[in-house]
Amino acid sequence: MIALFRLDRRFMFLDISSMYGCDASLLLDETPTIVSEKTALPNLGSVRGFGIIEDAKREVEKTCPGVVSCADILAVAARDASTLVGGPSWTVKLGRRDSTTASHTLAEIDLPGPFDSLSRLISGFANKGLTTRDMVSLSGAHSIGQAQCFLFRDRIYSNGTDIDVGFASTRRR
Repeated sequence: MIALFRLDRRFMFLDISSMYGCDASLLLDETPTIVSEKTALPNLGSVRGFGIIEDAKREVEKTCPGVVSCADILAVAARDASTLVGGPSWTVKLGRRDSTTASHTLAEIDLPGPFDSLSRLISGFANKGLTTRDMVSLSGAHSIGQAQCFLFRDRIYSNGTDIDVGFASTRRR
């Protein structure tokens, strides 16, 4: 469930920031003509759950062939995953079309990276017309599950000014 929610947040952020819309281009695998967004640095080791979407699509196709997009399946699955872990629910508007292309380059430059500073994150979201509150909401996908230690170890041991001292001290234990 966590993987689906994170996958959807990446999907939504890139789609907010691009001209392509919510088209599930993140789900496309490498081919001779496509460099997948899955291999973009901000997505490596971060997004998972692709097989779940593929399984759901296979089952939906048995009943409604060629009608329901992977983009819609992803959006509905993320909403349901959020609800199942006690998070919010929302109405999912349906009717997205799946992409036939991906933009690895756009994913590299538009997605927030795991080592971005707070000021870079805030300005990156602002450049997309999103507020700091929006940033926190979209980043909430990362409050479910576990973070990888290497992503924050340096910050909690650095005695830097970019982290609350009490919070860092608690995390050192």
